This record gives sequence, C-alpha cells and structure tokens, in this order.
Amino acid sequence: MRKNALAMSIATLVGGMGFVGAASADVIVGTGAAPTSAVLGATTATQLVLAAGGIGHQLITPYFNAQNGNATIISVTNTDTVNGKVMKVRFRGASNSDDILDFTVLMSPGDVWNATVTAPTTTAPAQIVTSDKTCTLPQLAAGVPQQFVTARLTSKSGNDIPNNTREGYIEIFNMADIPSTQSLYDGSAVAKQSNLYTAIKHVAGTPPCTSTAINTAILDTNHTAEATAANRGLATPTTGLFGNWTIINVPQTTTYSGSMVAVRALTAGNVDGRGNFVVFPQSATQYPGVINNVTADPVLRTANVCTSLTAANVCTAAAGLPAIPAAFFDLPDMSTPYAGAATPLIQAGTLTAALAVQTVVNEYATDAIISAKTDWVFSMPTRRYSVAMDYSPATSRRLYSQTLDPTLNLPFFHDSNTRINTGNAQQICVDATAQTFYDREEQTKSSGAVFSPGNISITTFCGETSVLSFADSGVSVLGGTVARQDTSSSAFTNGWGVVNVRSGATNLGLPVMGGSFIKATNPQVAAGQSGTYGVSSEHRFTR
Repeated sequence: MRKNALAMSIATLVGGMGFVGAASADVIVGTGAAPTSAVLGATTATQLVLAAGGIGHQLITPYFNAQNGNATIISVTNTDTVNGKVMKVRFRGASNSDDILDFTVLMSPGDVWNATVTAPTTTAPAQIVTSDKTCTLPQLAAGVPQQFVTARLTSKSGNDIPNNTREGYIEIFNMADIPSTQSLYDGSAVAKQSNLYTAIKHVAGTPPCTSTAINTAILDTNHTAEATAANRGLATPTTGLFGNWTIINVPQTTTYSGSMVAVRALTAGNVDGRGNFVVFPQSATQYPGVINNVTADPVLRTANVCTSLTAANVCTAAAGLPAIPAAFFDLPDMSTPYAGAATPLIQAGTLTAALAVQTVVNEYATDAIISAKTDWVFSMPTRRYSVAMDYSPATSRRLYSQTLDPTLNLPFFHDSNTRINTGNAQQICVDATAQTFYDREEQTKSSGAVFSPGNISITTFCGETSVLSFADSGVSVLGGTVARQDTSSSAFTNGWGVVNVRSGATNLGLPVMGGSFIKATNPQVAAGQSGTYGVSSEHRFTR
C-alpha cells in the first residue's frame, strides 16, 4: 500500500479535526507515587494475563458480523468511578486481520460507550453508528454512520473488498487514564482539574467534548516526555473496563451475545497495576520513532522479520521492509509494550501463550425437525503479531515476526503449520492436528472427518477469524462469507466435537477463542408469530 494513498484515505476519516504540525509519541514508563501534573504515576504492571472476572485493561471482541442482515452491538463500561479512560478501538478484518477502522474514545468515570456495526447494503462496506454522547476522536456524530476504511485491503484478499469489512474482530486498549484529581494542570498556577478531564466529563448527561482541550492533549502534543503528558491531564492506565457484544438479526428474529475477553496488567504480586503510557495521536502522520520498539506486527517492523520461519525458530530474514510504513493511528496494538520493560516480541509471545489452547470443544446441532443450523467461530487475535500477509509483492508473501514462546523459545506460527490459500481470497491458513466428531450416543468419526476444503488428517483455519458451518451449503447461521468452511457430511446430525490445535512437534497449541452459534425454529409456532431462536456458547478448552 502506498503511503500517500493510505494517508488520503485516513485523512478522510480524521478530516475536520483541525490538527496541525507533526506530533510524535512513544511508550512511556511512568514514575511517581501517584499521578500529578508532573508525573504519570509509576508503571507497576509486569505481566499480562486473561481476566477471569471479565474486567481488565484491554478487551477483545472475538467476532463481529454485519452480513446477511446482521448487526453487531458493542458496549464498553468504565467501572472506574474516579478516572476517565483514553481508549483505542480498532476493527480488524476476518481475512488477514487488516486494519479496517480505528479511532479513540474518551470515557469519563463510570461511563458506558456503545455503538452498532451494520452494512447499509449487501455490496457496501460496513459502517459504525452511535447515539452515545461520549467523546471520540474523530468525533462520531450521533446517528451519523461512519463507513469502514478499505485503504489497507486489496483484491488479493478477496475480489469483493467491501465484504472484507463486514466480518472480523475488535481490539480495545486503555491507553491512559484521565485523573479527576486537582493539580497544576495545563500550566495553571492554581490546583484544578485538567482541561481534558473537564472536556470529557459528563455535565447533565452530556460531555462538552471541547475540541481544543482534546486535540491539545491527545492529537497535537508531543508525548515523548512524561512531564508533557502529565501536564495535559493524563496518567498511566489502570484497570476497569468490561465489554459485551450482541449479534442481532431483526428480520430473522435471532440474537447471540457474549462477553468481551478481558486482559489484565498485573504486578509481580498478581494484583492490578498501572501499565505503560501508550497514547499515540489519531493521525495519518508516519511514525517517526523506532518502529521495532513499539510493535511486533511483521508488516510494520524492519527487524526480526522472516519470510520463512521453522518450528525450531530458524529465520530467513526478509528484505524490502517495512512492508507498510506505520502511521500514528497504527499504534498502540496488542504487542505495544504495556507491562513494564517487555519488548513487543516478548509481549506478543507472552500474550499468545496466555491465550494458547491445546483443544477446542463445543456442541453442534443440525436436526431437521427444528431446522437446526450451527456455526462455529474460531478467532486468533494475536496471530497478527506472529505472521501477517504482505500484499505488496506480485505474489503475496507471509511475513513472520520472530515472536518467541517465553519459555521454550519456539514460534507458535511457522512454515510447518501455516500456508497461503491461493484461491479467490489469499488468506493465511493455519493447520491444526486433527479433530473428532461425536454424536449423542457415543459414536465417533475421526478418519475422514475434515473441514472442507482440507485433507484426510488436517484441520485448517483459513483467515484470521473463520466460520465453520455444519453440513450447510447455503447461507449459514451467521451468513459469514469472508473465511467460511463447511463440514459437509463429516459430522453427525447432532453432537459435539473436539479440535486438536497442538502445533505439531512444538506442542504449543494455538491462541484460539470463539464459540458455537446454533439457530433453531419451533415447528409448532402459530402462523404470523416468530418461532426462531438463537443460542450461543463460548468454546471450551484444554490448555
């Protein structure tokens, strides 16, 4: 992707915000006993872990869908009733996790932000719309749809480019807190709340969203220095976020819902801590710093990037880097150092290890009596930081980051378990080991039970977020098309299944999340009444 084309596309998104000059930003390890106008508050977090209670510093929505009349509603709650949050929201496409929309949300203490993703037509890109009054950057006007951006997409990832915006997953980060305490903010000689806090704090149900204060603190200011960031009313990020998602189809009267996966930044004592300050301007300006210090994304990096990577972690170095010059809006991502002094490669490896599972287990139903249909969703949100698609050569290539398992020094994704599907959509495919389907009466199928298209023994996930339908050659439960496969007749009518995702000789497993979506119809329902039901359940795992 040429830099000027990207800049023009994203400039449309951020147009009208009035930023001037070049801003720069970086990861800042905070200091001080507590945030003031001079210090951000000491970074105390040393590790990232999954939050069993669902509240954390970062959130992952495994799947969103705007296909076949579906709408996805997302809702994020700031349970911190003292501090505001500077929250990055990024949508990534299902095919190869390309960035299709990102923006900044500024939540006040105790705030809730929600929005809905839809597709206005069957041929248009997805769009997001909200009636929420919470401040965003750029500001999402109430009730006015914002179309997803296709600048990072190409026909190589599927001839129907808008279709690649209608399915995927969502990354959400608390980049910084906005303290409500009083100090000598914004150069004031008298202790007061910061201009930024005043701008984002609701007054009689509505925040002022003062553009001057928000732009000065988030968009125009050089945040490479701790004192500058602190003086603008910012602090190192703490916990407090939880989120929910709902996929609803009004014409088909079906609804599926679940909780976002939460990631906590913990201290060495295993309590919630403060992460690093990771606010980057929401602009298309090229990042001027050392990109390898802030991301493990192999299409953005210039070092430790491989065109071939063996299971033993032997790397063939890539030339012609970076594949895409990083813009400020590309940062932060899930690999940007958040817990202490971790490097992007180590953080990506550690987070992938936390998500990695050995087997994936769930139920399915295709009983004709109730017109039952089943889709399974498999999402691997950290795969991007190990292997990504570079569309720039005449023949697309995989680029690997030499991301290591923190214990074994082995890669989760490598040449032996990944390949490129060279069909209509050039997607990175990941091969697991095997699968077994069971019916409800103890019968099993293993040999020949494949995910089509595949072969006799290998389960394949093509796409970053893939949908597996059960014996359904038509429009499946979710209507997914970007990265969909089908079991054909491999499974039973009803039952459960186990997918083994141990990564060959390394035995590391894969970072899979997702769930089962079952749709059924009551045949006894009276004419003119709805008898359609949707049931969703998260995958069960062994680790």
